This record gives sequence, C-alpha cells and structure tokens, in this order.
Amino acid sequence: MRRADPGGDVLLVGRRGGIEESLVPNSGLRLETLRVRGIDLGSPMKLPGTALRISRATVQARRILATFKPDVVVGAAGYVSVPVVAAALLQRIPVVLLEQNAHPGRTTRLFAKRARAVAASFAETAALLPGARVVQTGNPVRPEVKALAGAPLHDTCEHVLVMGGSQGARRLNDAVAGSIRELLARYPSVRVTHQCGARDAEWAVPVRAGLPDDLRERYTVAAFFDDIGERIADADLVVMRAGGSSLAETSVLGRPMILVPYPYAGAHQVDNAMPYVEAGAALLIPDEECGAERLRSEIERVVDEPAMWRRMAAASQEAGRPDADDDVVALIHEAAGSR
Repeated sequence: MRRADPGGDVLLVGRRGGIEESLVPNSGLRLETLRVRGIDLGSPMKLPGTALRISRATVQARRILATFKPDVVVGAAGYVSVPVVAAALLQRIPVVLLEQNAHPGRTTRLFAKRARAVAASFAETAALLPGARVVQTGNPVRPEVKALAGAPLHDTCEHVLVMGGSQGARRLNDAVAGSIRELLARYPSVRVTHQCGARDAEWAVPVRAGLPDDLRERYTVAAFFDDIGERIADADLVVMRAGGSSLAETSVLGRPMILVPYPYAGAHQVDNAMPYVEAGAALLIPDEECGAERLRSEIERVVDEPAMWRRMAAASQEAGRPDADDDVVALIHEAAGSR
C-alpha cells in the first residue's frame, strides 16, 4: 500500500497485549489496539459472552475509525477483524476481506456478502461463498521472499528443509527425530535443516548431539530461523504444514513440498494442500500417518526420483502468485474509489 500510494496513510488495528504491539511499530506502521480476545461464534453456550465482547470492541473500533477516517477497511480474517469490520459496515465504509485459506473462516463467511470483495488465495474459495464477490489474488508474500524468486535448485535433491511454522509441529518433530540418523546415513550428500519451534526445542535440538560426527554436521536444528525465506530458497524440498502463508512463499520460490496438514481447526489445511497435490507440486502425508518411517520413505522417494522432483518444482513455480500483493492493493484501491 505504501509503495503504491506513498502519500496515503495506513493504520493497523490489533489486539492489546498481542505480538503486533512490537512487530507493527518496528515496521514503521501505525497501530491501534482493541481489548478483545478469542471470539467463539460456534458455541451457543458462549454466545452471550461473545456478543458482549464483540459489542464492546465494536464501540472501541468505531472510535478508532471516526478518528482515522479511512477510505476502506481491510479485514484479514482473524477475530480482531470482527469488531473493526462491523464498525466499518455500520459507518458505511467499504470493506475488503483477505482469506488465505481455501476454506473460508467464520469471520470471512460472516461478512463476505457485505464486503466489496474477498481477496482469496485459492480459486476453490469462491464456491464456498455464494453471493459474495470473490477474486483470486493469491496470498501476498513478503518482499524479501519475492526477491529470492528464481533461485535455482541444486543439481540433485540435497537440501531438505523441515518447518512446522513459528510454533513448530510436534508430529513433524517426532518424525524427524526418529528418521534423521537413517536418512543421513543412507544419503551422504543430503543435509537437513529443521525449524522445530520453541515448544519442542528442549528435546528436539539435543537430538543433533546424539548423531555421529559425520551426520551431525549435515543436520541443522533450531527453534526458529529469522531468515526462513533464504532457507526455503536454498532448499530442494520443503516438509511442512499447509498454512496459507507458507504455501504462498514456498510456491513463489518454486520448491517441491511434502505437506502434513494440521488436522485440527476443521482440518482446513487439507483443503489448502489439495490444489498443490493435484497440480503435482506436493506429496501429502495425513497427520496421523506421519511417523518416522513414512516421512523418511516419502523424502527418499523424492530424492531417488530426480525427474519427479524437477516436475514437482516446476508445478510449484507454476502455482506461485508473485503478484498477489499488487492484485490485493488494486482491489483495495477499487473499493476505496467506489465510496
């Protein structure tokens, strides 16, 4: 937004006490916060308390909007969006919604018909929002990641990156811990980088110390990597969950994937994964089947079949949408101009 309209102003609204209180100001953006916590729209027993919290937060949001006077409000589908989008609609301010998952969440479903547009990451989302204007833009990718697009693969599949998101993934960590010795011993040219998340770091990181010296030097494990974009670009195969942002970044960089969708939250990540699997960009392991042996066998399958590995990379590149941010900004400007 700032690149497209340097004279414009952008305000982010987040949760008081949330991580955005440090991230947003450090990015040079303005931030306002609401006193709001998780909103459960699916439990009848909790509806009275939920309604009260939404009402109070909407009053706060209306004050923020009255002061800032935006031309358009963008809802990013999290629960903080609910009072802000509701306040915008009450004040007849145009709304654009962002939906990064194939199966739209409750917030998107609640407001989709009243929004000027829903910017969707997946084509499949439109069928699930009848009566709404859904435009497939893709999921915006960070500029520092986009800048790495076009980085070549190695001559063979020699670098495997495993990541379970910033919080890690216990299922992936267990599978890696149980398979890393045999995998590295079988393939002397393969190295593995593993982001295990803070919750499992206490036991997952020491796994490396138990490996023989020649294997240990080819296994890098840490709770979190600040340069994950560079690590994806250097990888030849990425093993991960199927979150919208991770899929967008990995496909923009054209990396083959082994996806282990998060099984909870309505199993929405399975819906995220399937377009990539059907396009040939990824292999899928159901969460309940992701043990050490299954994970190792799928990695070995990719390493042992270089023609398939390169086809997966090409399919991943084809699925990437590097211009998603420009397409979303165009929708926002269109909505602002229609006021």
